[in-house]
Amino acid sequence: MRVAADGYLDISDGRRVKTPGYHDHRLEPVPEEEAIAFLLSHSFRGHRRIVRPLSLQERKRIRLALWADSVSERMTLVDRVWRSITEAVPATSSSTEPKLIQVVRYGTWAYPLYADGDSTRVIPLSGMPLAEVTDQPSFEFDLERKTA
Repeated sequence: MRVAADGYLDISDGRRVKTPGYHDHRLEPVPEEEAIAFLLSHSFRGHRRIVRPLSLQERKRIRLALWADSVSERMTLVDRVWRSITEAVPATSSSTEPKLIQVVRYGTWAYPLYADGDSTRVIPLSGMPLAEVTDQPSFEFDLERKTA
């Protein structure tokens, strides 16, 4: 690799260039419970349902989102994780009150996901104890899975 007189790097030889990105192997992932709570503390455009648990790489992206310097960068990372673990739900008829899509269960907590207008969000914002939830369509994160 050569440094030109104007200070720019000549990266024509791609074998030696390490580009910045989200592939830092030394980055510790956020604990799953904290990652779920952080992810579900945001509201997202469109109506979506969670279909799979968070992977190790997605929990690392949540760590980067927690450290992000700008709201735009944070929301880009959070939205990327959200779209990778969810699938679209058909739009409901436009009504003034939110419609329950799914209840996400983790340990003793439940996070009810609602279609509220044109977005998906948890109501109440911080979730609720599992004992207060009645039988609803739900997704349960696997607590027995080993975390790295």
